[in-house]
Amino acid sequence: MKEIKITERAHKEIKKLFSYRNQVNTLHNDPELTQVFDNFAFDESLKLTEGPVLEQTRLMCILASTIGCNAKTEFRLHVDACLNVGIKPSTVREIVYQAVPFVGFSRVVDYIPIMNEVFANNDIRLPLHDHSTTNAENRLEKGKEAIDAIFGQGTVENMLSTSPKGQEHIVEFIESYCFGDFYTRTGIDLQHRELITFCLLASMGGCEPQLQSHAVANKNVGTTKTEMVAAITAMLPWIGFPRSLNALHVVNQAYAEKLI
Repeated sequence: MKEIKITERAHKEIKKLFSYRNQVNTLHNDPELTQVFDNFAFDESLKLTEGPVLEQTRLMCILASTIGCNAKTEFRLHVDACLNVGIKPSTVREIVYQAVPFVGFSRVVDYIPIMNEVFANNDIRLPLHDHSTTNAENRLEKGKEAIDAIFGQGTVENMLSTSPKGQEHIVEFIESYCFGDFYTRTGIDLQHRELITFCLLASMGGCEPQLQSHAVANKNVGTTKTEMVAAITAMLPWIGFPRSLNALHVVNQAYAEKLI
């Protein structure tokens, strides 16, 4: 069998992050692929994310990307990794919940028992505390406030005025459900929540108009272009080059710079 030459840095990173990676990795049966991927994901590309984003932010972005590209095995591993670097269980749960209005409940529902199983294996008591801040009476109003805070005053009114007749209810759903029920939750601050949304959309692919809007939203809430590029770099090994290049393209547009 070919000798597996994983760099010392990659080996240390893997050992730190993953409690039980050897149960699912390709090390024994596909050593060539394991060597190439591990050295790229846990050494080469990792070097370019450490300065711009913190370790916890990087892993939050990767966790979101595993949901967006429907990667249950990697999701399980990265829930574990998030806990191992000190990310709170409530924060992990909020990343999963944030995916619901973007990825859709039919997909996200498969990730909740996986997350809870990893929690249970780490002696985390379930259910976790509630983080909702809205109710049936104020969710529409609070959702509008969140949209205006992220995208600018008058955004909702503009959406309603340009919405084709008979489709106005979709705008109201965005207000009440997407932003009122989810964006107003505690557990993740608004800046990280918007970055998580961008990562979800980027990893899904085919959502470029929405990806563009949320690139602008990230700029509006104070995330720098350097941080956005670092987040994309962090996701790249898991989502591939086409979706990563699409994400870079919209970030360059949102931050008013052309692709070189």
